[in-house]
Amino acid sequence: MTRLLILCTTATLAIASAQSETAPAKTEQRVAASKPDPKVATPKRHPDGRPLGTPYSAKKISEGAWRAIENGTPVIYRSTAFGFTKLTEEENAKVQRMIEGKPDEKVDVPVGMSVVEKDGKLYFKRITPFGPYEWVKEKTNLNASEKAVWELFQLASPKGEVKQ
Repeated sequence: MTRLLILCTTATLAIASAQSETAPAKTEQRVAASKPDPKVATPKRHPDGRPLGTPYSAKKISEGAWRAIENGTPVIYRSTAFGFTKLTEEENAKVQRMIEGKPDEKVDVPVGMSVVEKDGKLYFKRITPFGPYEWVKEKTNLNASEKAVWELFQLASPKGEVKQ
């Protein structure tokens, strides 16, 4: 029985090696099919070089921004991914700061935060899921959210505590 098993194994190996020798060797490496480079659409422009979507009176002020006067007020046309957007001077200044990497700091007043002034110090209190959190600070050493709460307090209530 053992001899029969050895004989079958040897025959199988011999047949397998004979088939591999007769098969042609593939030396070429497969190369992935490549697509041709996509054609980039050239932007449509007015004959004088301005992009479509800007008025004739618009003057280029920066890359992708054009200034025009409409109804006596200056208007900025800024190029976006979806076409041109009409902005005011203030809105354009804000967008330009964002492009330059210097966005305006947004200060949110946290919900449930209150402040009380006693003896020249500010006593802050904030409601959290774990109970009230209280701290004391000098008026000169406040962070942005504490300044916002303090300014809101000064505007809203001259007598006591203000809650947000």
